[in-house]
Amino acid sequence: MGLTNSSIGADVNTKFQIDKTQKNEKIIALAGNPNVGKSTVFNALTGLKQHTGNWTGKTVSNAKGEYKYKNQEYIIVDVPGTYSLMASSVEEEVARDFICFGDTDAVVIVLDGTCLERNLNLALQILEISSNVSVCVNLIDEAEKKGISVDFDELSLQLGADVTGICARRKKGLSELKENILKTSKRINPYIRAKIKYCDEIEKCISELVPEVEKLTEKLS
Repeated sequence: MGLTNSSIGADVNTKFQIDKTQKNEKIIALAGNPNVGKSTVFNALTGLKQHTGNWTGKTVSNAKGEYKYKNQEYIIVDVPGTYSLMASSVEEEVARDFICFGDTDAVVIVLDGTCLERNLNLALQILEISSNVSVCVNLIDEAEKKGISVDFDELSLQLGADVTGICARRKKGLSELKENILKTSKRINPYIRAKIKYCDEIEKCISELVPEVEKLTEKLS
C-alpha cells in the first residue's frame, strides 16, 4: 500500500514530536555548525535538567533540556551540528528535518564569533525558511582576542532577527539570550526579515517552483 499525503504528514510529525510535560512549554531548536560551542550554550541554558535519547527510526542521539525564564517553561533541543540544510549525512539529515518539520516555537542559530562569514551560510538558509529565528554569536571572548569586533545591532538589521553576543562558558550574555528567545518564541520581531536576492536564472526557477510547493503544502496540512 502506498503512502498518502496525510500519512506522510503524520509520519513527519510523529518522528519529530517532542513530548511536553506542560501544555504551555515552548520548544526551541538549537542549531549551528559543528564546533561553534553549541553544546556549551545548551549546558549553560539547561544546567542539569537534561535528557538524552534517539530520534525515532534513527541511530542519531538527541539531547533535550529544560529551563524556566519569566514564568515560561522552555524545552531546548540540541540539534546535530550541520554546515548546511543540504544534508550529506544521517546527522545532517536529522538536523535539517527537525529544523524544517519539527513543531518548534523558535530556532536559535549559534554562530562562532571568530569566523562569522563561514557560519552565516547555515544562518541564511534557516532564515529563509523560518521567521521565528534568534541568532546567538558565541565565543565573543575569543573573537576579541583576535581583534574581531562584531556590531550586533547592525547584524540584527542585516539578518532581520535578534542577535545576541555571548560567552557561553562564562555565561556572559545569557540573560539577553533568554530574553531574545522569549521574544522570538512569542513572534515578537521588530526587524524587517532579510530577503536574499539570487541571480535572475535562480529567481525564475524559484518563481516556478513556489506554486507547486504551496500546492503540496496544502495537501499535507
